[in-house]
Amino acid sequence: MSVDELPGGAIPQRLLTPDIEQRLTALRFLFSRAVDGRLTGVHRSAQPGVSVEFSDHKEYSPGDDIRRLNWKVYARSDKFYVRQFAKDTHANVYLLLDLSGSMHYQSSEAPFSKAFSAAQLAVGLTSIFLRQNDAVGLLTVRGNELEQIVPARSHASQLVAVEETLQQALSHQGRRPNEGPTSLIPALEYLIISKKLTRSAVFILSDFFVDLDSLFPYLNYLKAAGNFLWLVHLLDPAEYDFSATSKARTFPFAGTRVFRSNETGHGVLMESELARPDYIARFRDYLDSLHERCAENALEWSGCNSDRDPVEFLVEYLQERV
Repeated sequence: MSVDELPGGAIPQRLLTPDIEQRLTALRFLFSRAVDGRLTGVHRSAQPGVSVEFSDHKEYSPGDDIRRLNWKVYARSDKFYVRQFAKDTHANVYLLLDLSGSMHYQSSEAPFSKAFSAAQLAVGLTSIFLRQNDAVGLLTVRGNELEQIVPARSHASQLVAVEETLQQALSHQGRRPNEGPTSLIPALEYLIISKKLTRSAVFILSDFFVDLDSLFPYLNYLKAAGNFLWLVHLLDPAEYDFSATSKARTFPFAGTRVFRSNETGHGVLMESELARPDYIARFRDYLDSLHERCAENALEWSGCNSDRDPVEFLVEYLQERV
């Protein structure tokens, strides 16, 4: 949605400011289900291995490491048992960002566009995961195309690569006007077909103005393959206000306006005050449908307005997961 009289604002130089980076240093993101990875670290793996945390015993078999023999158990049972430990692992994390036309909408209610807020959250998450030695990758979607791929890496330089990629993408926000409806499917197909992603983490940052019937089979497939999914729903407060119980900021327009799609260019002339009740009712129906689908498939969903402080949002979410 856009209103002809409300152009977008300038893009700041830094997505991850020193203040935000400092506030993120105390945050850790631990997954609620097992993930697989190449390194040892902070997440619980589905595979047994070497760790400081004892897990269980198993009867000795030829080829087992004799250094793990528990002699105290042998003294009691006259049988050889080896210690097993829970293997921790670093996760492979993929951040999928929707940078399509609708994500560049910015009303007078918000200091930045939804795309900028999504990018700021993505860079913040990258900082958190790299500090945990997780491998982080980035996918950006524009229209119905997978536009940018930053392969998952755990090196510290990955933070620079992710931020520079997103800054470049944001600076090209007007390069493809009227690009058509958004589809996240090309990026999801890349993860499913090209990467054969299993037991990893996928974060989708979007306004989810997409065909939900087409989207959810892909999300369900990723979830069934053991991946952790979090849907971060970015909306401008003028589109829908997640924070205020009165929803006073939702559709705050007055007078006769042309409301134009940032993706198709099509516009509708409406009397704002008359259209507001119907708009709110339709948007609530859409959100209810999205929430129901997420609940049915045990997918995590969070709503975030584009004027929300990114650290505050992440802290609140992580506290709820404890």
